[in-house]
Amino acid sequence: MDALLIVVAALLVLAVVGWIMLLGSRSHTNPHITVGRRLPSFVCKREDGSTVSSDELAGSRSVLVFVRGSWCPFCSTQVQALTYHYRKITQDGGKLIIVTRTPLDTTRRVADQFKVEFEFWLDENLEAATGLELVDDEDIPARFRGEFGRRTILPTVIVTDSDNIIRYSYRSSKPSDRPEPQRFMSVFEAIS
Repeated sequence: MDALLIVVAALLVLAVVGWIMLLGSRSHTNPHITVGRRLPSFVCKREDGSTVSSDELAGSRSVLVFVRGSWCPFCSTQVQALTYHYRKITQDGGKLIIVTRTPLDTTRRVADQFKVEFEFWLDENLEAATGLELVDDEDIPARFRGEFGRRTILPTVIVTDSDNIIRYSYRSSKPSDRPEPQRFMSVFEAIS
């Protein structure tokens, strides 16, 4: 009887710990990037220094991936995983946009390493990320703060249809938390 009680108590503790971990890794709700709403307008810079607006995405399906920077190992892994889906996204006129605060020459080296032509948008002062509530105020590791400060972009993936309506949205709750590409690719592929 005592052994059974111990086993039940242990299982209960494991269930509670598992539930807490599950809740901690879930995407945060964000009213600016809610599925079914129009993607809010924001402005960034292209690699050539010209200004680009999110409104320009209308007319094509798009995958926007907001990353912390090239210094982030989780971001590099995510970008590498996207290389396998790049052609699928772009072959039918879709767009894959990587939004970063990192200087674009650094980010371009990452794309060149994986031999893909990602479109990079620079949000150097975090104005777009701030407007979308995608800023983490204290998440840059100390060794990179001299170059980038303390603030960074929360890892986020947004899929829009050709009317710029959000069909998928995932804002990470921690740097290592990223959606599997298959999750948002299934939504992207289902959009006609």
